Amino acid sequence: MDEVITTRTAAAADEEFLFRLFALQKAGEFAPLGWPAQQLQPLLEMQYRARQLSYAESFPEAVNTILCLADGTPVGRHLTARQKDFYRVVDIAVLPEYRGRGIGTWALNQMKQAAALESVPMRLSVTRTNPALGLYERLGFIRVSADDLSFEMEWHAPLREAASPRPQERMALENGGEAVREEVVARIADFLREIGLSVQFGPVPSTSFLPGIQTVSGGLRVDVDALLYPGDLLHEAGHLAVMTAERRWAEFPHTTEPAEEMAALAWSYAAARHIGLAPEIVFHEHGYRGQSKALVHDFSVGKCVGLPYLWWIGMTTQPVPGSPSIYPRMLHWLRQEPDAEHAGPQEYALEAHG
Repeated sequence: MDEVITTRTAAAADEEFLFRLFALQKAGEFAPLGWPAQQLQPLLEMQYRARQLSYAESFPEAVNTILCLADGTPVGRHLTARQKDFYRVVDIAVLPEYRGRGIGTWALNQMKQAAALESVPMRLSVTRTNPALGLYERLGFIRVSADDLSFEMEWHAPLREAASPRPQERMALENGGEAVREEVVARIADFLREIGLSVQFGPVPSTSFLPGIQTVSGGLRVDVDALLYPGDLLHEAGHLAVMTAERRWAEFPHTTEPAEEMAALAWSYAAARHIGLAPEIVFHEHGYRGQSKALVHDFSVGKCVGLPYLWWIGMTTQPVPGSPSIYPRMLHWLRQEPDAEHAGPQEYALEAHG
């Protein structure tokens, strides 16, 4: 950017500028009303005061920065708050006549440098219709949650190369090195794509349940640098696989049902067997609440927790007299339409198959 930008902390004298900036932001929203300026002014003033009070209550320590040209002309503002574990972009705005000149990008990059130095992420909220959404995505922010009106987005700096292993033991270092780890990740990714789940590689929120993995619409986003155990990919894919298609294609699919949690165990074991991975890669000793060895043993002898749920949703066959189940082979790798004639899923999933 050729533009030289300077900054200063907002003062009382900037109130008129900040109100003008707010009014111009809102101009598009109120344009359809066709109200004259005299009628619109009181409404804008009321909304501005309400927003100022809301910011003061929610972010009392926020820093209000005025963005200026080299000659001191104010052209925008950047309101940021340092919260416990991250930086929050509360508000960023640039006067309409100065947009498209990289000023907002410059301000965000300044904050990214600070966040990177402190090894914390940056977060912001943006409405679904805000044109800035594309800018945030180009700058590396990713969607981590959503509601009907807006997206919550997060950015974090790429992990630095470490001279020695991280405090958490890496599966790769325990099982033959980085080349083995990369080969396992590639095999799992190829399998998931073959069965119809997407696999995207890129940054993942620091708040993800398992390091380096985020469930997104129809698949997984994977940050290979942050991924500790490649087998976790099959576990998270198992959650998606046993969901209904409608839930699987939500923006950020997740499950809170114990039945599905256990079915994901049975699914991930079957998937590992299908692609020729040892079950210990999925049921690694650093997860599963200390029960990983017991799970490996139980599945090896046919005591398969979660398998009855897979029967119930028709993903593998249920044993009948004279004909055992085909499991760990599967009829379908992704759940089809549920069979309403069967009994409730909780009863099936909580039972272990002996």
